[in-house]
Amino acid sequence: MLERISHIHRKIKSGCYPNTKQLAFELESGLATISRDIDYMRDRMYAPIEYDYTHKGYYYTEPFEPTLQNHLSEKDLRVLLAAKVLLSHYKNTPVYEEACSILDLLSSSAMNGKNAELLNRITVAPTVETVINQETWNKIQDALNNNHILQFDYTDRWGKQTEKRRLKPYQLVLDDGECLLFGFDELRNAERIFSLLRMKNVNVTDDVFELPVDFEFGNRLENSKFGAFFSNKAEHYVIEFYNEARLIVKERKWAENQVIIEDKDKTIIEFDSTQFLKIKSWVLSNGCNAFPRKPDWFAKGWKDTVLKMTQMAQNIK
Repeated sequence: MLERISHIHRKIKSGCYPNTKQLAFELESGLATISRDIDYMRDRMYAPIEYDYTHKGYYYTEPFEPTLQNHLSEKDLRVLLAAKVLLSHYKNTPVYEEACSILDLLSSSAMNGKNAELLNRITVAPTVETVINQETWNKIQDALNNNHILQFDYTDRWGKQTEKRRLKPYQLVLDDGECLLFGFDELRNAERIFSLLRMKNVNVTDDVFELPVDFEFGNRLENSKFGAFFSNKAEHYVIEFYNEARLIVKERKWAENQVIIEDKDKTIIEFDSTQFLKIKSWVLSNGCNAFPRKPDWFAKGWKDTVLKMTQMAQNIK
């Protein structure tokens, strides 16, 4: 929209009396879109636009230059300020510097004392910090922009094996302060997600790939909301919660198809998900107040982990 408005302003300022049909052709937009843009300029930017029936086009009744402040309402500015605070999760990553520079550009000219004070009244709890190599980030962005295959060395999450990978990169994924790259892994012949921190010797190849129509990472999660990591198969989960965990599980939406059942002494939640690793961490974080029932293999894995923890606890003197 701002690009269209910038073009409309230049044409009107030049004195050539542009009309909606001409502007729509030049901007490859519909007549209704151009009309809405002009209304926006009048109503929100206070542009002195009038229509000249002799010249059959628009003109300014007095000198006018749009400023960034004209584009932002009080509500717009507050949203921008809040967004900058939320970005602090990624403070040591390139996305933070790039995004903040844009937010600063948009908000600086419209900042006033009241809004500056508001910024100090919103904060984000400290989290573990991630530091992303700028060169790696730039190469990934280059590959994404041009649909080029990436080649890199990757170390698994256990730090035991490093392999050369070739990836068709689909999307950068931000997850709780961590930066990840989602795409098609040629070595595994399947879609995978990679931590940027464990990617080394990253190179952009000359090989170009065709981005699939359905490349959106979120569509791989069966509408569950447990972060970034996923498997290829969705499972149906049934988990029981007890005591104080009952209230917490009811306060949030864990999956689009979740069903919550209240029993006398427990709360049961059912949902589908491809994210078993994060679900396992979630269940374990609730200690004795969470008990997984299904799927069977998941319940068994949880039980084996609990038994190992019990054995370790028994060895503590």
